[in-house]
Amino acid sequence: MSGKQETASQERRKAPRAKLPRIVRVRPFDARFPEEVCITTNFSKTGFYFETSVGHYYAGMNVSVARNFHADDSVHREETAKIMRVEKLSEGMWGVAIRIL
Repeated sequence: MSGKQETASQERRKAPRAKLPRIVRVRPFDARFPEEVCITTNFSKTGFYFETSVGHYYAGMNVSVARNFHADDSVHREETAKIMRVEKLSEGMWGVAIRIL
């Protein structure tokens, strides 16, 4: 049965994942929550996953993201995205999966 579960989760992904780190800025639509610059653990054309110590993310949260973010770049192309999954990791860390809309 576990083979079927693995296949089902692989089939849900529309784009292959790369495990190369990328710097991204994640900015929640709700101004009560701060933006964060972080490094992805994997990414694709349609989304990415990162780990954070910030616990304000939740599934369904709308965010703006700037991929390949550089602080000294005055033009940041932002994209609308949605938090798809938040996982509690060890030692106060969270895993966050984001889908670009």
